Amino acid sequence: MALRVCKDQDSVAVIARGVAEYGRVTLLVGTPAARDAWRSRLADAGVGLGVDVTVSSAWLQELWGLLGDGRRLVGPVERQLLMAGVLDGIAPADLAPLAANVGTTRLLCRLAERLLPVASGGAAVPASEAERAVFSLLDAYADALEANGLVEASQAAEALCTLLEKGPLPACAHEVTLADVRTLPAHTVHLLRVIADAGEVRWLLGADQAAFAPEVARAFGAEDAPDRGTTDQPAVSVGTEMSEAPDFLEVAGPHAKTRAYAEELSRMAGEGAGELVVATARPLELLFELAPALAARGIAAEGRGRVRFGQTLSGQQLVALLDLAQRMGEAEAGRADAGTWWPAPELADWLASPLSGASVHEARQLDKRVRGTRALAPEGVQRLLQSCQGRVTAARGKLSSTHPLSKVPVVCADVFQALCQGRPVTALKLMLSVAETQPSSSFGTHDGRARQQVEIALLRGVLEAVSTMAHDLGVSQRAALQVLPALEVRTAWSVPAAADAEAERAEEGAPDPSSGDPRAVARFMTVDDAAALPASSADAELLADVDIESYPLAHEEGVVAELGERLGYRPFEVEPIAWQRCVFPRAVAASRSGAVLARVAHDRQAADRYPAAIWTELLTAAGTAPRVRGEGDVVADFEPVPRAPREERVTCLSPQELSPDAVPYLVLRHRDPSAPEGASAPLVPRQFSASQIESYLTCPLCWFVSNRVRPARLDAGFGNMEKGNFVHDVLYRFHQTLIDEGVPRVTPGNLDASLRRLHEVFEEVRAEHARGKTSSSAPLVPLTASERLQLDRILPEMEAVLRYEAGALEAFHPAYLEYSFNDLGATYAGFPLGGRIDRVDVDAEGHAVVIDYKHRSNPDQFRLQDPTVTNRAGAVPADDPDWLPRHTQSIIYAQALRRSSLGLDPRGAVYLTTKGGKPGIRGAVSAELAQEEPGDGRTPGLLRGFPDEDHGGTMRLDELLDRVEGVVTRRLAALAAGDVRASESEQMFCGRSHGLGFERRDA
Repeated sequence: MALRVCKDQDSVAVIARGVAEYGRVTLLVGTPAARDAWRSRLADAGVGLGVDVTVSSAWLQELWGLLGDGRRLVGPVERQLLMAGVLDGIAPADLAPLAANVGTTRLLCRLAERLLPVASGGAAVPASEAERAVFSLLDAYADALEANGLVEASQAAEALCTLLEKGPLPACAHEVTLADVRTLPAHTVHLLRVIADAGEVRWLLGADQAAFAPEVARAFGAEDAPDRGTTDQPAVSVGTEMSEAPDFLEVAGPHAKTRAYAEELSRMAGEGAGELVVATARPLELLFELAPALAARGIAAEGRGRVRFGQTLSGQQLVALLDLAQRMGEAEAGRADAGTWWPAPELADWLASPLSGASVHEARQLDKRVRGTRALAPEGVQRLLQSCQGRVTAARGKLSSTHPLSKVPVVCADVFQALCQGRPVTALKLMLSVAETQPSSSFGTHDGRARQQVEIALLRGVLEAVSTMAHDLGVSQRAALQVLPALEVRTAWSVPAAADAEAERAEEGAPDPSSGDPRAVARFMTVDDAAALPASSADAELLADVDIESYPLAHEEGVVAELGERLGYRPFEVEPIAWQRCVFPRAVAASRSGAVLARVAHDRQAADRYPAAIWTELLTAAGTAPRVRGEGDVVADFEPVPRAPREERVTCLSPQELSPDAVPYLVLRHRDPSAPEGASAPLVPRQFSASQIESYLTCPLCWFVSNRVRPARLDAGFGNMEKGNFVHDVLYRFHQTLIDEGVPRVTPGNLDASLRRLHEVFEEVRAEHARGKTSSSAPLVPLTASERLQLDRILPEMEAVLRYEAGALEAFHPAYLEYSFNDLGATYAGFPLGGRIDRVDVDAEGHAVVIDYKHRSNPDQFRLQDPTVTNRAGAVPADDPDWLPRHTQSIIYAQALRRSSLGLDPRGAVYLTTKGGKPGIRGAVSAELAQEEPGDGRTPGLLRGFPDEDHGGTMRLDELLDRVEGVVTRRLAALAAGDVRASESEQMFCGRSHGLGFERRDA
């Protein structure tokens, strides 16, 4: 007896005849919602007795329990755990060309679920090495099933087929009827074929399902079945299923989506709809998105569905922390660079999450400390976490017993430590203890309770999978962790209406009930579930996200589908467009007051999101145009309940102008840093270093931003500043070592010994910087192989500096290293002077040369010529009363040194460049120190001194120092008056700050 297709017949009557003939009928439907609808329909018709309404998977489980060999059908979690255990026990070389990762595990699980009977045990011939590896793994998985007393549903179905072909059919399989079924796996199709040959199998097709007939006939072996993809079903028209045409809403982009959907549902509620249905392809995702906006409008939201652990906050945090712990472990073992885990942003996210028991403040503090130093080992991170946990725990112990956080444990350090030690069960238990005790508001303002319940449910389910189920199956915790993100738990969501939604109710003219009951309840479900609702059972309905991505027209593609096709194990599947033409009109008919189809026209990258085919057909049938909602109101789109903005008129001052009240605090004075801690520090004059003065002279606005606004970099760097600090430390340590050993300076005679000493000093400083120890502002800490190579290249550059120094300024020797003006009470241009001189070289007569190290590769950028000499443009720079050299730092310190108690006579203010292997000294020196011929022991490469008499110059070095100070005095007077305007001639290195300026205006 073959399968019978019953078209356009009274379905209840057909089922009633089957009950009368066989005494029992099994009715297979597509979804649990359809099962409940059919049970109600049959009960209303008096045919409930004798009809077992179920879905195909439950029916197969019942059959196997009745006729099987005692093995239990494997569940989804058990399948993933067993497959992860199979992969965990195989060496990577034996897996080739596959790899043991989460993607491979998921693929193998899908193959095992659908194709195990035809792809294992030598049933199939591999067509490639990849297939050979896959079939081998499926064989190992089948053995694991056998060892644990489990069986795949596909294996059970094939075993039942063999059994039923030999003997009489049981009562639950003698008469099988199918209705509202969209897909069936291949093994169920085979089982139904066997039953159809010995018993009775009917397929009920309603008037709107005529297009299903060709696929039904093909699936059950009809020879005259038309080609796949053909359908004689016409496009949708407004007919008997829909009492009236739906409305259409088109939202311009995703930023307006939440508000547009929420206002549409609020409009429905305002028109008296108490029970709202929201049908969409991914109901829980849309519920998460809309729940706060709906709650704020007095609408409760409900939904059911399966949630993956990887979608939850706990799952995301666990995966991130596991990955970080693995990278830290690799770095500690020397198999990876520290740059693979630093600066560990995952830890800040972890502390900020409610599952850690800490707070956002602690997360920011930890993030700042970790990012602030590259010299931080994994054990240092653990200490920071332990310190944070202890600090928060102590503070929480001082809270009153009624405080909502008083019972919440702090586990931020314990969880991460457990994961680092390979104890995931402990970590999950700790996270669960926090999730159960946190106030629900920690998880969200309006939907916090629902989110908290989901987190608790998923954590409990995962704990059972890892601690109990994995243990029973003989799967290690390490292997079980690989599949945790994919584990699913079915859960229910219920988000109540917000208690403070009265304002919104008043806006829409709705009554303000004193009971606090919601204005309406929105139930989120799939379109298939909405189609199973009785006609006119909902007050209003929104069918959301009706686009081609949510409702594609293509059949499943990929490895599983292709392999199933090749092995002749193809599932049954109704053409997607035929199914849409069936369920969408039914879903629309479930609404009493009309339905609204809504979609978003563009994604976040402004690319088009095309409508689903059913949208186009229904829109054409309705003969109307959709309502269009734009994204123009940005503020309101991001507010759960938009409020009327408060308008004020303010006057904005340009950021390049400081008020007279601000100048004393931002420019002239600051709090005394030496005041005792806890005391009110008095205001003292603010010191200016030479580099700060030079910065102001270059661009006042950049000085203000960098020295007063002080924008800080988030992460400790590995750039030119850190390299310059390293070079400074090496040169300071090297020259101090020579002085301590009684060696005045580097000469050609002691160059070899000096180079050996340099190597020793270089390694000492390198080790100190690696520990974060440095007197400068930031250490140079390499974290990657590339950075270590960059650090190695500094040594040859330093060697070149020593070779250069051996023949430069031979009459001078380093006398003062890192000479500080901070405590000397020195002044310059009328302002207190601070800062340090990198080095002062002196000769036997008390002459001095101020040397400032610059880790630059081009010394000529610091070249300075006598301004009384006519330049190439035919002008004399000294004729300009405001002339200043481009670089003034060494000149400022030379003038201060000239007035110091050291009794030195400055004869040079120069810069020594140290980068690139070609060092040089440039700047201002008196004429007798300028090079006259190579190797004369003066200043190699610096050919023109002060005065430059050979070119008609007349300015001596001391006149240059006085001239510069006079101009600087006038410029700093402008600073004292609050002038922080951007330089009129924008400098190459300060243009980035000029964008802060804007025209003064009224707002």
